[in-house]
Amino acid sequence: MKINLFSDLINNQLEFLLPRSLIADGVLILVSLPFYGLDISVPLGLCLGTLAMLVNMVMLGISVQKATDCRTEKSARRCMFKYYLLRFAVLGAAIAAGFLLPFTNAIASCIPIFYPKLFYSMSGILSRNKDKNKRKRNH
Repeated sequence: MKINLFSDLINNQLEFLLPRSLIADGVLILVSLPFYGLDISVPLGLCLGTLAMLVNMVMLGISVQKATDCRTEKSARRCMFKYYLLRFAVLGAAIAAGFLLPFTNAIASCIPIFYPKLFYSMSGILSRNKDKNKRKRNH
């Protein structure tokens, strides 16, 4: 899946996260079926949370790029802090919407926010295991 909406840094993050997020959302929908049935609130909550997570990651990438363009450390810190507050507000609004909107499942709207940590951690663990297996075969 090739994405060319933003800089290479942000596009690479989206190309990594988006397919995995869609798969995880699908798995969670299937897992929720015995508990919620064909209730639309779980998929809508997952969509809301996934959208918030992706917006958060785009904003993180933009903040890093803007901070590296700053001339002084102080202005870079100010830029990063400004975007941190903005990202925090976006995630807070998404979580609040997940709890307040009657047609979204509150828990489902919160779960995708943790996807990046899970996906990047698993990617690191799996790539480390692949490297170990390659070294064992080469010796």
